[in-house]
Formats: sequence, C-alpha cells, structure tokens
Amino acid sequence: MKINTQPPSKSLRAKRRIAQRAFLLAFALFSCAWLAFPSGARRAQDSGISDRAAPRIAGIVLDNERRPVGKVKIFLRGRPVGESGQDGSFSVAPAGRDARVALTFSAEGYVSNTRVYHPRAGGGNVVIIWPVAYRVRFDPARGLDVRLGSSGIKVPADALTGAAGERLDAPAELRFTLLDVTNQFQRAAAPGDFSGRMLDRGVRRLNSYGIFDLDIRDSGGRPLRLRREASIDLSIAVPPRLAVKPPRQVGFFDFDAAEGLWVQVGTFNFSPSTLTYNGSVTSFGGAHNLDDAQDTVCVTVKVVHYYNQSPMANFSVTAHGPQYDSYGVTDANGFVCLLVQKNATFTADAHGSLGSSYWLTPPFMVPTFTSPNFSSGASDCGNPTTCPYLGTVPVDVIVGL
Repeated sequence: MKINTQPPSKSLRAKRRIAQRAFLLAFALFSCAWLAFPSGARRAQDSGISDRAAPRIAGIVLDNERRPVGKVKIFLRGRPVGESGQDGSFSVAPAGRDARVALTFSAEGYVSNTRVYHPRAGGGNVVIIWPVAYRVRFDPARGLDVRLGSSGIKVPADALTGAAGERLDAPAELRFTLLDVTNQFQRAAAPGDFSGRMLDRGVRRLNSYGIFDLDIRDSGGRPLRLRREASIDLSIAVPPRLAVKPPRQVGFFDFDAAEGLWVQVGTFNFSPSTLTYNGSVTSFGGAHNLDDAQDTVCVTVKVVHYYNQSPMANFSVTAHGPQYDSYGVTDANGFVCLLVQKNATFTADAHGSLGSSYWLTPPFMVPTFTSPNFSSGASDCGNPTTCPYLGTVPVDVIVGL
C-alpha cells in the first residue's frame, strides 16, 4: 500500500478541513466530552482512585446513539475503581503491572462491556455500552418458547430456581441482546479483545459468528439459575454476511470478565434451513460468543503524523476485520504489532493524546491492508520476515468546531 508522504497543497488542506468538519459534527458529543474531560478526571480522583504518578486509562462512555452515559460503574477484577461523570468521561489508574487491564463498565438497563487495555493505553478511549434489546416476562412453572428477531430461546418448565435453589412463585424476566459482529460499532459493545481459551487450554484469536448477552432474573431483579441437569435451548441467528459459508460447527464461549478472556465451554452446530447456530446451555448470566479459531499472522504498522510523517508513540491502534478487532499500542518509534487473519484485508485506525491535544484517524484517512498468506504469532513481533511491515496509519489533531 502506498501513502503519499508529501505535504498536502493548500487546496487539499482546504478539502481536508471540510471533511474533518463533517467528521467532527458526526462525533460532536465525543469531542465536547473530551474537551471537558478534566472535570471528569477530577471526579474520578475525588472518588478515591487518585494516583498522579500512575498512568491513567481515560476516555468516554457512549450508548448506541453515541450519547454520553454518566454514572457508569467501572470495575477491575470485580473491584469498583471509578464511575463515569455526567458527561460520560472516565479516568482510571489501574494498580499492578498486568500486561492486560480488563475494565468492566456496567450500568442499569445496559449490557456490561469489558474492555481490555494495554497499561499504556492513555486517553481518548471510547467505550460503547448497548441497551438491553429484549425483556420478556414469563411464568417459570410453564417455561418459555420465544422468537426474538431471528433467534430462538426455549426455557423448559420448572427449570429455574432462585440463587439458593428455592422454588419460584413469581414471574421471571428474560433479558436478551444479540450484537451484529459484522457491524464495527456494535462489535465495539462486545466484551474482550477476541482472544479465547480453547478446550485444549490454548489461547487463540477468534472470528465471531455471534455475540449475545443472556440473563434471567426474578421479579426483584435478582439472578436466577438452572436446576441440575436442566438446560436452555438456543438458536442464534447468523449475520447475513457470514451465513454464506459458515463453519458447520463453532465453539461456544462464556466470558471471564476478570481476565478479559473468552473461555470455550462447548460447541454449537449450524442449521442451513434456519441460518442459525443451535445448541443448549446449562448456565446463563452475562456475555456468550460463537466463534471459530482464527488462523493469524503477525503484522507491523506505524502510526504517523499526517503532515510530517513523524512517529506517534503510545497511540492505541485497532485493526478491523470482517468479524473481529485486534488491538495494540505503539512503541517509542510509532510501531505496533497486530495479530490479524492471514491472507485477508483489514482496516486500521489509531488514537491518542499528545500534550493537551487529542489525535485520531478520521474515516477518510483510514488505510486498508492485506495480510500475508502464512501463519505467525505474537512471539514473532520484531521479526521482519514473520511479522512484516505493511505501512503507515496516519493521525491528525482534532480541532474545535
């Protein structure tokens, strides 16, 4: 891929400014919240997580309409570490030296989202939380057989109990949300970083065919559970773009929020007649994923200043494939290694802060790359043969409206 390294002409700069203004209008809520961020950071510090010496992970929480969401509780390994401000801004100083920092964002009426960050992720991070899509009240004694969109859920009669095993004498509520993994924005609302522990205990990158949140609560909002040997039958719709040649069988994964990792617990089978993956589960409560292990290759890209091509250190980079995302943070020279699907195209964008200014890759600058047709892994980072350099990802400063 070739990128012009010559400074743009005055006319090109003018066109670029017009396009940037349109981009900023589309993301005005985010820009305004970011400019107001110091107040949100002060609120986070006042809540007892102040640590001026420690690197902070900061950004904004948005809903499915890209509106800021306040009072979102933030957890690290189950421990509360902060809360978003009224403008959606948050700032957290994670303790410890973990290479993966898994922060869970939770708010009433929304599906929780756990984002996995590098400790140097810095500011400008956007967290999406999605509202619960379906709420269905039913009598647990009679069970439930319901179609929600193109997906189906069947709960047997008398299969549910209270948390202590007690019999239920009041209605229960099913909560279900299915994210379209082929939609980049909805995919951002899915927890984790598309890494999963397989049945053989190995950790692999994943191609998702469906991410959904399934929970059942009693009339008081308390979690329920299945009786021993009971199960729930699921029929999960496959996005149309992925239903052309899907695998006959995929792994079924639960999500470990403490580790920020998907964990395989079973398999689901594809039904050509309904274009769904079908299977049964013996537990619920939280996120689940239908995945096929990805055949990966390590690639290297460089994040650069749009005008002078200077390297941008400590910038967060995301590679977007058709049904996955891959993340990394640039080193002092602007380079980052990413694990992507081999022999396939992907786009990449970056964001970060430099001094008091915020930088990102606007949509009209996003490059598309093609990965090489061989397999390699994270351990190949730094090897120009097995983790080849593909090109640059430009960023530009975000200016006020």
